Amino acid sequence: MISQSSPDGDVHKPQHVEIKAIILYITTFFQSTGASLIWPITTLYMHNVLHQSMTISGVVVMGLSVTMMFGNWLGGRLFDRWSPYKAMTLSVGVALAILIMLTFWHSWPVFALFMLLIGFADGLIYTLVNAYATTIQSIDTRKVFNFQYLFMNVGVVAGTAIVGFLFDYGVQYVFGSAAIMYTVFFILVIKYFNIKGLAKQSAQAAARAAKSTFKTPTIIYAILGLAFAFYMSYMLWETVIATHMTDLGMTTKDYSFLWTLNGIIIIFGQGLLNRIIDRLPLRLTVLGGSTLFALSFLVLIQAKTYPMFIVSFVILTIGEIFASPQIPAWVDKLSDPTAKGHAQGLLTMFVSLGRAIGPLYGGLLIDGGSYKSLFASVFILMMFFVALTLILNIRHLKK
Repeated sequence: MISQSSPDGDVHKPQHVEIKAIILYITTFFQSTGASLIWPITTLYMHNVLHQSMTISGVVVMGLSVTMMFGNWLGGRLFDRWSPYKAMTLSVGVALAILIMLTFWHSWPVFALFMLLIGFADGLIYTLVNAYATTIQSIDTRKVFNFQYLFMNVGVVAGTAIVGFLFDYGVQYVFGSAAIMYTVFFILVIKYFNIKGLAKQSAQAAARAAKSTFKTPTIIYAILGLAFAFYMSYMLWETVIATHMTDLGMTTKDYSFLWTLNGIIIIFGQGLLNRIIDRLPLRLTVLGGSTLFALSFLVLIQAKTYPMFIVSFVILTIGEIFASPQIPAWVDKLSDPTAKGHAQGLLTMFVSLGRAIGPLYGGLLIDGGSYKSLFASVFILMMFFVALTLILNIRHLKK
């Protein structure tokens, strides 16, 4: 909040400042498109082109997610205690510089080093974008995150559709295209994210947070655990399942098309969901969606043909539509109103932790067991956190 004075010196009621929602959505689209050009081919590029083992590839992707966690944590602190605009500009600028260098230098082990750095920069960006989203009070928070998620997935459709074709011509075209997307993202941040009064508003909120006696409800930790399990499982589709499909005789374009289909379903599904979102309780959308998401891995256990992979991914996508955009909204609703950046930073840290553990966990279970045991184990883990969150939510409502 920032206070305004009249010409006579009377202090008016503090005025809330926020980013324009449409600006947030457009920048989310360009960031998502750029990122979606990179992550679908990371494991494939290391394994098939740079000739690294699945375990090594898993370690690199895990390292990327670990550096992303540090970025998530730092992003929350910078938003609450420094300057949201300066933090955002610096983060996007660093990510853009790394992508430009990746376009020209992408051999081993330089590729791995740059991926760790891009993970850190994107970690900052994800938390800061979510924190900017929480400043919007003119629109219901659930709708803000829903529309942000919608634009993110339009970017996923665009990015994954392009990368399936660019990768065959050379990875330099992939990274060059990602750099172009981040260039537009950077320009938009410089032009529109310097919101007058936001830094002061964040500083005032941080001062109130230091004096706050708010006690974090236990259910938030269960939701964080659910987010961890959700994205650890999701990461398998971004890494080891790509190799699993090619081992079964399917192509990179087949795999890329799944993500395009994923984005198309989300775009239409999210549009329908936005019309009824106010009537659905958060616990229903998050826990129901997470259950569907978990069930998709039971289908995946038996998948040996491309249509079965499509069926599994469609079920997963429907679950994702309900759960994923509502998790940050639920955390925002339950968290300390004076520490929005911290709450979103904590959530994105658990998301990144899931992304960090997923590839390594998948690689270890495949090397020491089988794909079936891997898919069964993540189903059990997901359902454990669904049950735990449900129980703690009942207790929380009683209080």
